[in-house]
Amino acid sequence: MQILTDKIEWTLTNLDRCDFNCTSQAFVRAVGNTGELLFCSHHYNNTANDAQAYENLMKFAYQVVDERERLIENRLQGLN
Repeated sequence: MQILTDKIEWTLTNLDRCDFNCTSQAFVRAVGNTGELLFCSHHYNNTANDAQAYENLMKFAYQVVDERERLIENRLQGLN
């Protein structure tokens, strides 16, 4: 995610899909030296809530791009 003035520019698109054999759109990208992992919100939450899985992810990733805020933004747009 990049913030340009007051507008957020999202980097993950609807073509990015969760790597957990899941058809959901990815909203989190973990970038490591050997590649990247894409997570839907559900699978990232599961990983973050599991101490061992989260520790392993943090050992792998040197950058985590978290765009789950988009889900809130999308919900709010639907209320207008």
